[in-house]
Amino acid sequence: MRQWALAVAPRPSSHVYLRLLGYLRPYRRLLAAGVSASLVTAAATSAYAWLVGPLLRAVLTRAPVEFAGLTLPSDRLLGVLPAMVVAVAVVKATAGFLQGGFMQRLGQRVMADLRGFLYSRLLSQPPAFFERQHSGELLTRFTTDVPLVEFAVTQALSSYVKDGLQILTLLVTCLLIDAKLFLLTFVVMPLTVLPVRSFARSLKKVANRSQNSLGALTALTAEQLQALPVVQAYGGAPRALGAFEVESERYLGEMRRSLFLRGAYSPTVEVMGIAGVAVAVAWGARAISVDPGLSGRLLSFLAAVLLLYQPVKSLSGTLSQVLTGLVGAERLFALADAPVPPDEGEPAGALTRALTLEGVRATYPDGREALRGVDLTVPAGARVALVGASGAGKTTLFSVLLGFVPPSGGTVRWDGTPLSQLKPSSVRGQMAWVPQEPVLFSGSVRHNLLLGRPEATDAELWEALRLAHAEDFVRTLPGGLDEPVGERGARLSGGQRQRLALARAFLCRPSVLLLDEPTSALDAQSEAAVGAGLAALMKGRTVLVIAHRLSTVRDADLIAVLDSGRVVEAGTHTELLARGGRYAQLLGEGAVAA
Repeated sequence: MRQWALAVAPRPSSHVYLRLLGYLRPYRRLLAAGVSASLVTAAATSAYAWLVGPLLRAVLTRAPVEFAGLTLPSDRLLGVLPAMVVAVAVVKATAGFLQGGFMQRLGQRVMADLRGFLYSRLLSQPPAFFERQHSGELLTRFTTDVPLVEFAVTQALSSYVKDGLQILTLLVTCLLIDAKLFLLTFVVMPLTVLPVRSFARSLKKVANRSQNSLGALTALTAEQLQALPVVQAYGGAPRALGAFEVESERYLGEMRRSLFLRGAYSPTVEVMGIAGVAVAVAWGARAISVDPGLSGRLLSFLAAVLLLYQPVKSLSGTLSQVLTGLVGAERLFALADAPVPPDEGEPAGALTRALTLEGVRATYPDGREALRGVDLTVPAGARVALVGASGAGKTTLFSVLLGFVPPSGGTVRWDGTPLSQLKPSSVRGQMAWVPQEPVLFSGSVRHNLLLGRPEATDAELWEALRLAHAEDFVRTLPGGLDEPVGERGARLSGGQRQRLALARAFLCRPSVLLLDEPTSALDAQSEAAVGAGLAALMKGRTVLVIAHRLSTVRDADLIAVLDSGRVVEAGTHTELLARGGRYAQLLGEGAVAA
C-alpha cells in the first residue's frame, strides 16, 4: 500500500506542547482570567474538606466540635456550617462556569490561529510540494489532526489548570489536616510515575501509527472516489474495496491497541491511589482508640481524599487524550515547518521590452533534467507558440516562468531584470495562466471571477464576461453572477467553464498570457466561442501558448520547437517547414494536429 505522508521527526512531547502554548501569547488576559477562576474553584473545593469533617462530627456525635481553633456546641455549628457549605457550592459553581467559558474561548481562538497559519503555509507552497503529497492525506491533517490538537489545547489546558490546582490545594489541605495521614496515604504517589511514563510512551507510539494509518486510508478513499468512473469502467471496484478493507483493518488494529492502553491507564492509577487510602484508614482507625480527637481530623482528611478522586481521574483521562493530540500536533508542525519559497524582491511592472530565457535549466524532483539550457527571447506584444512532443519541457517552462519551479541553472529576465531579483507574486500578478483544463471552484460565477481581482465591480465582471463571449450564457442562468457552478464547475459545459476561465484572465489585466491550448478538448461549436474570446484576450498582450493545433501555430509570430528540454528550432511556420527539421517531423507525426 502506497503511503502519502510528510516525514514527522520525533520531538519531545514537552517541546511540542510548549510550542502549542506559544499561541496563547496574544490572549494572555483571557488566560489570566481562566487561571484566576480556576484558583477560586480549587480554593472552594478545599473549603469543602475543611467544612465536611466538623459538620459530620457534629451530626454524628452531637458533642462540642473544634472548628477554626474554637470548641463550639454542635447545635451552633449545625446552624452555620450547612449555610457555609451552600455558599461555597455557589462560589465554586460560578467560578467553574466562568473558568470553562474563558478556557474554551481561549482554546477556540488558538485553534483558529493555528488553522489559519497552517492554511497560509499550504497556500504558499509551490505545486511541486503537492506533487509529493496526497491531497487526501493533507486533508486528514485538518479533519483529524486539528480536532485532536484542539482537544489538547482547549479541554486539556482547561483540565490541567482546573484539576491541577484542585489537586494541589487538596494535597496541601491533607498535609495541614494531618501530616502523618498524608505521608501514609500518598507514599505510593512516586510509584505512579513508572506506569504513567510507560503508558505515555506506548500510547504516543500507537497514536502516531494510527494517525498515519488513518491518513493513508483517507488518501486511498479520496483517490478512488476521484477516479471512480475509471475504476468502474475497468471493473476495479472489487480490488478497490479489497485495498480499502486492508487499510481499514490496519487502522482498526492500531485503534484497538490505543483503546486498550487508554482503558488500562486510569484503573491502574486508581488502584494505586485506593491502596494508599486503605493504608491511611487502617492506621487512622487504630490511632483513634489512642487519640479520640483524631476522629474529626480523619473525617476531614477522608473528605479531602474523596474530593481528590474526581480531579485525579479527570487529569489521568485527559493525559491519554493529550498524548494523542501531541501526535497530531507533531504532524501539523511537520506541515507548518515545510520550507516555503520566499516572496521577496522588487515589484515587477508590466512587460514592455522582452521576456528572455538564457540557458535555463530545471530538474524533476527525482533529479532528472526537464529543461537543459533553454534559450528563448519573447518580445513584448509577440505571440510565441511552444511546440514539442510530450515530455519535451513545455509545461515545465511555464512552471519556471510562474515561479513554481526554481531554475537549477541559467537566467530568466523580465525586461532585463533577472526573475530572482523580482518578487514572485508580483511577477505572477503580471501574468494570466489559462490551462487546457479550466479550474473552477465550488461557488458562484462571481466567486470564480473575483479570484482574478477581488475588488472588481459588477460592471467590470460583466465587461470581462462580454469580452470572453460568456455574457450571454451567464445572463440565462437563474442566479446570474450568483448562480452556483457546482464542484469544479460540474454544472457547466466544457466550453462554458473555459470561457469563465478566460473572463477571469481578463479581470487580471495581465501583460503576459500563458495558454495551454485551451480549445483543444472542445467541440467545434464551443471552440468557436472560446476562440473568439481568446482572440480578444490576446490582443495587445505578450502570449506564450503551448500549441497542439496547426491553426494556433500558423497565427504565431514565432514558433519555438522544444525537444528533450532544449529549443532546437525557432522561426515562423513557413520558415520551419522549409527547413525540414524537427518541426516538419512533428507535423508529419501528428504531434501538431490540423
